[in-house]
Amino acid sequence: MFKFRKKMSEPSISVVIPLYNHARYIEKALMSVLEQTSEASEVILIDDGSTDSGFEVAERVLSKQPRVRVFKQENAGAHNTINRAIGISNSEYVAVLNSDDLFTAGKLQRCRELLAERHGADLIVGGVGIMDDDGAKQRHGVAIDWLKRSRAFLDRSGLQQLSLLNENYVATTSNMVFSRKLWEAAGGFQPLRYCHDLDFLMFAYESGSVIMDLEHEHIVYRVHERNTIKEDLAKVRVEIAAVIANALFQSGARLFSPALGAQDLEAFVEFLRNKQMSELLVFLQAARSAFPTRTAYYEHVLQPGLSAAFRGVVSPA
Repeated sequence: MFKFRKKMSEPSISVVIPLYNHARYIEKALMSVLEQTSEASEVILIDDGSTDSGFEVAERVLSKQPRVRVFKQENAGAHNTINRAIGISNSEYVAVLNSDDLFTAGKLQRCRELLAERHGADLIVGGVGIMDDDGAKQRHGVAIDWLKRSRAFLDRSGLQQLSLLNENYVATTSNMVFSRKLWEAAGGFQPLRYCHDLDFLMFAYESGSVIMDLEHEHIVYRVHERNTIKEDLAKVRVEIAAVIANALFQSGARLFSPALGAQDLEAFVEFLRNKQMSELLVFLQAARSAFPTRTAYYEHVLQPGLSAAFRGVVSPA
């Protein structure tokens, strides 16, 4: 473990791990970091108020590892925990690993190679593998169909950002390696329960340089019954609508090709039909200009009273 020694010219990468009630998964998640072919510069783990034994498992696995720090806090939510871990970390770049996912063995090495090729890149995402609750790689099923469908839209349209809004083929914060300066410019991950990853991706396209390395598998995403996205579907869709509307407001024509032609219109119409929330999107996009920042906008439109009203508008696609 940690056999690789980073060359002076290579960028430092901190791995931050928010842990919440994943005692069953955390050891394998940690081993996927410790067994990287190119070592993490440091590892920061924060237990977000778990009620199971996951923190004790993590302490045992990490007890003799160098450049590792572990913390425990009252439950604050994923975005707050990730932001705190990044704030504690020291590296130029950050890789997030959710405690139920896995890094592929060469993820950090691949990211360092890409950063060497593209100096100044702010965000790297890669291909995604899917596993079930027991860690078995999946070749068929609902999640595989979703991933294929999302990539097919990208292949047809060639529009990376619009394709992410259509269906987020990046899948999770575990699939992101990003610069500290991008995170700071974004104001950290936003106070969103379900879509802080999608919002961060949209900000990266708006303000930074993005590398899509989709032909190389970077992570294995675990699909199980306790995935956060499987909670109240209408509530999830309202948050998705808020993030999409903000992206439409902020990015505008940058969502499309420079030609702004018929193919762009065709892709956009398909996207709207797929989301089935056009009325709410139009309203939220029109309302966005009333707020000085996207943080203020999210805090307003996602407050419980308004969110309840919006849930009556979105269909459970």
